[in-house]
Amino acid sequence: MLLAYTASGWTQVIVALSIFVPVVAALAITIVVLRGSKSDPDEQRWRQDAAERKQREHEPEERSST
Repeated sequence: MLLAYTASGWTQVIVALSIFVPVVAALAITIVVLRGSKSDPDEQRWRQDAAERKQREHEPEERSST
């Protein structure tokens, strides 16, 4: 890959790092933030409500089969 005819090796390294480092940093921050939602109190409450709702949906089926 040829970035410029007169560019030195160090210039190419700096240009490559200036492109890839921000992308990798943004990806890392995104992963940390999205994984942090597991400890979010609202997220935990929504999951608990969904689990309780699912359990209530299955209870009538279990009662009718006995």
